[in-house]
Amino acid sequence: MIRRAEPHHEVACPPDKSITHRLLVLAGMACGKSSILSPLVSGDTRATIRCLEKLGVRFDLQGDRLEVESPGVARWNRDPGILDCGNSGTTARLLIGVLSSVPGMKATIAGDESLSRRPMRRVLQALPADAGVRIESPSGDTGADRLPLVIYGAKLSPFHATSKVGSAQVKSALTLAGLGCDGETTITLPAGSRNHTEILCVRLGLPVSAERYGALETITVRGPGEVQPFALRVPGDPSSAMFLAAAGLLAGVRCMIPGICANPLRTAALDVLEQASIQIQRTPVRADDLSEPAENWIVPAWLDGSKPLTRSRAWGAEEIPAAWVPAIIDEVPVLATILAFAQGPSMFRGLGELRVKESDRLAGIVRLLNAAGCAALAEGDDLIIPGGLKAKAIPDFSFDPEGDHRLAMCAMVLEQVAQKTCNISDRGCVEVSFPDFERVLLSIASKSGKK
Repeated sequence: MIRRAEPHHEVACPPDKSITHRLLVLAGMACGKSSILSPLVSGDTRATIRCLEKLGVRFDLQGDRLEVESPGVARWNRDPGILDCGNSGTTARLLIGVLSSVPGMKATIAGDESLSRRPMRRVLQALPADAGVRIESPSGDTGADRLPLVIYGAKLSPFHATSKVGSAQVKSALTLAGLGCDGETTITLPAGSRNHTEILCVRLGLPVSAERYGALETITVRGPGEVQPFALRVPGDPSSAMFLAAAGLLAGVRCMIPGICANPLRTAALDVLEQASIQIQRTPVRADDLSEPAENWIVPAWLDGSKPLTRSRAWGAEEIPAAWVPAIIDEVPVLATILAFAQGPSMFRGLGELRVKESDRLAGIVRLLNAAGCAALAEGDDLIIPGGLKAKAIPDFSFDPEGDHRLAMCAMVLEQVAQKTCNISDRGCVEVSFPDFERVLLSIASKSGKK
């Protein structure tokens, strides 16, 4: 007997934000015309585009193709004035790295009120002054670590940098700076953070390699490296896809999310779900122009809004260790939202990095889950979630995400699962990563109960 495949509701996920940022910068560094296919056009990536435009790069969006024409990094405008990064920390840190190695460059990196509160220390400390780096506040303070910052570019000497934090933005900034050096630059930091920059550099034939030694990884850049024009496609964003997966799981709607980036360092959140007996089917996508491999996700209709999530016996210690955190850092809020419905408790260890995101994201997760009726708490940098939450028990709640798009999306998922209209302020902040989130979320909610 031939069994028909169970129907599913297909939902579109936005292109990957991290990859889009990096492709924009690399296309701006190349001399000539590049094409970025299916880029994410959102608040954060528009900030990167605006900054590159002031450096002399031109952009033309035609459908899902962004045409980029640049004079090349060697011919960028050396006096662009203020480069406003908005709320995008990725934009700021990538530009700090690139511009520091452009001889004669003088540019002020600025941001909105939220970004101006976020520390840039980890990048600034890792860029060694003896390599020729000069970065200071507009008043001339060389010890400043908050925006605005003035970058005085120079022909840098090759350097060895170390970072105590496993940060993709740090190693990306340093890698891009290393491309402007004559000789070998190395960057050593804790292993496990996103590696999009390294992958793209290798894909484009740049002299970049990465090796892992136990808990550490080292990126080696044999400069100078000249970016050549390219045409590459951006896969779907796994971080955004996780919010759609959460909505489907918690509303009991079987969903298919196509074309998601399959980078193992971006899909570790699925490993957390698997430990909780949630198996998302993954099938590869074939396309020669993809910047990184992609896959389709089929999300099961796991909950019907009343049954608690059951934990697999394989879960063991019932905690997510700190070593996992670099690979799931952006997914912790949505994972915490899902695990609030688990039958038993869960614990995330070592979430200190969440305190320096768009908000104190760790405190924000606790505030949100408490508002929804889950007695979550933070002990130091650990997050404890007792579980047992049921959709029908979620009260009407009010929540201020304080401009944090991921907290806002979690609140909107809980609102839809509870089938209530809650007082969530600043819903528009989701535009920085997922401009169409509310419409897609409502399309999933409309299928609730139709498996």
